[in-house]
Amino acid sequence: MSKSNPSVAKTTFDREPAGEAAAKLSPEHFDERGRTVPWMARTVRRLYDAQGQKILDRENLTVAYWYYLRVLAERGELNQLELSKRVGIASTTAVPALDNLEKRGLVQRVRDPKDRRKYYVSLKDEGRRLVNDMLPELVDMFSASLDGISPRDMRVFWKVAHQIENNLIRMSKDEAALD
Repeated sequence: MSKSNPSVAKTTFDREPAGEAAAKLSPEHFDERGRTVPWMARTVRRLYDAQGQKILDRENLTVAYWYYLRVLAERGELNQLELSKRVGIASTTAVPALDNLEKRGLVQRVRDPKDRRKYYVSLKDEGRRLVNDMLPELVDMFSASLDGISPRDMRVFWKVAHQIENNLIRMSKDEAALD
């Protein structure tokens, strides 16, 4: 462990309290605690994942695996690359997840007869049952998280969220598939 540097300690004590510094930040870019939109989105995502995991634990399913099942339930059969893009996970990361889901009998992979390097992934009956059983409870959790928010405020939220999404897609110039 390094010895403390008195000038660093003095600088630390000379700083403004966090609340005062945050108050000087542009309210268009920072909230009252100095958090940005990406920071807040990450915080909300982590909180949703934690609450969702409590529900998914009953089926011994991780949130990460749930995303695969959910996309397949919505989109139907997809090739493995498209599925990993829609889940937002690198295709190399998808392989062990899909191996696990396949071993559990929730999904099946079938080689593309035209290109043996590609696989198509689809839900099996047990995977569909799991989604159908778990989704209503997850939706209830999402609904409860919106308590106290008016329908008008939700319309504004969706308008803003979609505009941010569109701006980021335009900026990325990437063909990322989003769900």
